[in-house]
Amino acid sequence: MRWSQASRLTVVLLVLLGAVMFTVQNLSRTTTLSFDVVLAAWKLSQPVAIPWLLWGSFGVGFVLATILGWARRRTLARTVARLEQEALLRSAGRPASPSEAPATPPGDDWGR
Repeated sequence: MRWSQASRLTVVLLVLLGAVMFTVQNLSRTTTLSFDVVLAAWKLSQPVAIPWLLWGSFGVGFVLATILGWARRRTLARTVARLEQEALLRSAGRPASPSEAPATPPGDDWGR
C-alpha cells in the first residue's frame, strides 16, 4: 500500500470515527419537527433524534448533488464531443456548419 493510500484511509477512518462519536453522544437529544406554510401545517407526532435528522439531511443533499453532478457531466461530455467533431471537420478543410461557409471570398467587397 502506498503512503498516499494509507493517508487517505487514515483520514477517512478518523472522519468516520468522529461521525460515530457525534451520533452516539447526541442520540438522547431530540427535537420536534414542524413545517408551517400559509395554507398548511405539518408536525411529526414523535420527536426525532438530532443525529438522525442531520444524517438524513446530509444523505438527501448527497443524493441530489450526485444526480445533478451526473447530469452536468453528461451535458459537458456532449459539448466536448460536439466541439471535437467540429474541430475534426475544420481540420479537414470543411466548415463545421453550413452557416460558416463563406458566401463570397474575402476581399471581394473592396471598392463597393
